[in-house]
Amino acid sequence: MKRLGFATLVLSLGILSASYAQPAGPAGLVWQDTDLEFDLNAGNLVTTGAIGTTISLGNQNPVCLNKNPNTLDVQLDLAALLNIPGLPTINITGSANAAGDIITWTVPNTLIDQCLSIGGVNVLIKRILGGKLTVQATILSSPYFSTACNRDFWVRMTPIGGNADNFLNIEAYAFCVENPLTRINGTVRDLDYVIYSGPVPEPASMVALGTGLVSLLALRRRKK
Repeated sequence: MKRLGFATLVLSLGILSASYAQPAGPAGLVWQDTDLEFDLNAGNLVTTGAIGTTISLGNQNPVCLNKNPNTLDVQLDLAALLNIPGLPTINITGSANAAGDIITWTVPNTLIDQCLSIGGVNVLIKRILGGKLTVQATILSSPYFSTACNRDFWVRMTPIGGNADNFLNIEAYAFCVENPLTRINGTVRDLDYVIYSGPVPEPASMVALGTGLVSLLALRRRKK
């Protein structure tokens, strides 16, 4: 009796942990996937300091990004996002609200330390000072075929919250000389983008829950 009760408790805890691990709603589908299409429609790189200007990021071609499975973490290709060749790919951490229809990606403080040519001027991109991407996620009634990833996606994500929730701060130095007089403070803002991800909408959490309930029912019958 005690052994059976312990097994039931362990199984119940396993079901609960599984439900917490995978987000609800659209975010749960994104959580399962390994790919993500990022389509940047517009944005601006605004700089102050040694160089004060606004550079339009333009309408970039969609890019296929890698996503770590069973998380909301994404490998963000900065070169594709900013249209500045030579920038690295960095990992950003994702989280979702309880309903799973809002996803927030947090960009960590990341050392870059690369001298690149931007608009004909050599600029030392020293570090990413932080950033955020916040989206509203919805499950599509029919799949979207991504030519960038060569596959179907079922979740569409669009930015919400304006510049307060969609930005990237950059520390840079003109002429690749690290000096207070050459410092450039850059912010990527005014972002307009669409993200697609998510396999066929059959959340694994529902399958796990169903399996767990069947197992609990079997244990109860054995106990009787």
